[in-house]
Amino acid sequence: MARLINSFRTILLFLLLLQLGGCGIISLGYNYSDVYLRYTINSYTAFSKEQKQEIHKDVDAYMQWHRKVMLPEYAAFLRDLQHKVESGAPLSADEVRAYRLRVRKLYVSTLQPTVMPAAHLLHGLDQAQVDELAASLDKENSKQRDKDLSGTAEEQLKSRTERTIEFIENQTGSLSDGQLAQLREANARLPYASGIYQHLKEDNQKHLIGLLNDHASGEDIANFLSLWLILPEKFRTPEEQETLQAFEQGSDAFIAEVYAMLTERQRNKLLKNITKYAESFDSLSRE
Repeated sequence: MARLINSFRTILLFLLLLQLGGCGIISLGYNYSDVYLRYTINSYTAFSKEQKQEIHKDVDAYMQWHRKVMLPEYAAFLRDLQHKVESGAPLSADEVRAYRLRVRKLYVSTLQPTVMPAAHLLHGLDQAQVDELAASLDKENSKQRDKDLSGTAEEQLKSRTERTIEFIENQTGSLSDGQLAQLREANARLPYASGIYQHLKEDNQKHLIGLLNDHASGEDIANFLSLWLILPEKFRTPEEQETLQAFEQGSDAFIAEVYAMLTERQRNKLLKNITKYAESFDSLSRE
């Protein structure tokens, strides 16, 4: 199913666990991530006993691989961020872009091993399971639209800005009134891309459901999932691609601007968080 692969995004989101407090929380969360993944996957349709056993086996194998292969990669990425902050040098938009592309590469590397198991599982669904999967995706998308796309454009922008502020303050400590005003102004200049991302996700999910309804081969399903993962721009119109590129470029400049406004105290707290989580990933990879 489409969200079988997307469920594994949870792993990469450990890069953003700076929002949590304490290395123990990361260890606890990661060591139970296999349970969470199995629960999430099983929530989309009523799998048979044999399919649940397959899910259990695939998730266990994936998590063993992920611990040994990907966690050191995450730690290395965070170490590079750590060294950048320690240097005291300014952060340019071009440097942010390079970091963003590295995160994208980590994301693809994280999810590629899930493609074939996901395709195999999807290929084995019967029609009742496919119908239930489609209904589950519709319900999930409705909730996501209510969260990100409800209200006026001004209200959506305000909500995005407040979420951004909350995230930044979790990493750096409280921002001053002047910093908040500057951040809100900079955030308002960014295109609002959530609607495009949601639309593209739903279109791809519908295409996947169509493949399942047409009894596509496991190979065809895997090829589609791989393309969705590796070359998402293939599914975008020129106008959508232009908007998303503008959002990415604007985000690079926004992050550089936010970093430049941080005080020494705020950068020190950011550095402490980055160091702490890099150490946690290193430790977890050796368990």
